[in-house]
Amino acid sequence: MFQGTLRSRCAWSDGLWISARRSSQTTEVLRRRVIVSSVRSAQKGRSWTTHSLPEALGLRSSGELISLVGGGGKSALLFGLARTASGRIILTTTTRIFAAQTSRAQQSCAYGSPECEAALRAGVDGLLVIGEIEGDKAKGVEVEVPGRLLALSGVDWVAVEADGSRMRPAKAPASHEPVMPQETTLLVALAGIDALEGPIEETCHRPERVAELIGRPVSASMDPESLARLLSHERGGLKDLPKDARAAIFVNKVESESQWASARALAAEALRSPHVDRVVLGAVEWAGAGNEPRKPGAGEVPPYEVHGPER
Repeated sequence: MFQGTLRSRCAWSDGLWISARRSSQTTEVLRRRVIVSSVRSAQKGRSWTTHSLPEALGLRSSGELISLVGGGGKSALLFGLARTASGRIILTTTTRIFAAQTSRAQQSCAYGSPECEAALRAGVDGLLVIGEIEGDKAKGVEVEVPGRLLALSGVDWVAVEADGSRMRPAKAPASHEPVMPQETTLLVALAGIDALEGPIEETCHRPERVAELIGRPVSASMDPESLARLLSHERGGLKDLPKDARAAIFVNKVESESQWASARALAAEALRSPHVDRVVLGAVEWAGAGNEPRKPGAGEVPPYEVHGPER
């Protein structure tokens, strides 16, 4: 009886010791995970500034297919990249754009036309490749075309407008949106900071979808945190993100002190997503004192503020 009791107590004691050791090991593993997570969060939480748009977005020197989605300045960013690219860049769209926008490009052409074939062979930089023009709209190219353009000799970057927003500063995509090339290496989800300046039903394209994703009624306004959730949502700004692509958020039209404060709060919330590499804040086209959009020059306006790892 005594020996049996002793063996039972020893077994219980050994079991308690083993359990404690396992608990200690588990605690150590969790502690290490917290440290790694904290380091990664600290890296993503870094902020720095630059006047270079490609640097702000973390673009590689070549081989980049950049897809722009969301609202609040996709076309401005598209043409902004053409102005600032250090290598050869081709612009295109997989969705309809206003035909008048083609005048912003150095040259534009319809994919497959003799004119376009000649421009591509000649190595025209900043070329805008579109589909046919119908009335006041230019059709987009097929989703496979941007990848073909990137594969051409001498092409460093292809930038694609892959989404439409009806001129609203924010949106949620429909089931058929965005029209995302699978060769995308960088997805940039955009919103204008003015998306916070009115009710969802007025500031957003597809307001019912927006309201569903962020859990607010369409009559309510968004705050920085809810706009961040929209932009970083897998059915919002990051919908159809290709498996190996990086993701960045660009918050546009940020000029006033209050807008900067809101944009920084948005950045902090968006970087909680493991899928968001960086958040860029700024204004691609600066209204300035006269409230007339124009192209800013280096040193003329505050630079882009980047929240995330340096390039």
